[in-house]
Amino acid sequence: MDKVRPYHDERYKWFAPFGFVRYTDSEGRAWGTPGAPSRAPTIEEGIEQKVWYCGEPEGCIKFLHEMEERYPGLEDVILQWPEAMPWEMYKDQLSRFAKDVMPEFTKQA
Repeated sequence: MDKVRPYHDERYKWFAPFGFVRYTDSEGRAWGTPGAPSRAPTIEEGIEQKVWYCGEPEGCIKFLHEMEERYPGLEDVILQWPEAMPWEMYKDQLSRFAKDVMPEFTKQA
């Protein structure tokens, strides 16, 4: 988590003032709406709300299976490149995803 914190924080330092934070408060209100937070979220809040995932491939596989159950017919997943993250670091994450996570789903096809 500490490795990605600077990239998360940089992203929301820019996006939050424009209202581009798709987090919700405990009552389900989108951040930036009346009564809800209007600040930049922390990486911990992002993980708690499942906006960000930080962890081992097994946890990512579990999360994606949960999304399949929640959204029947789900076919595509988009992996976002956090702004300011060095390309080599992101490329390493994509490689790990392809090697350790994707095979779990391609065998279902």
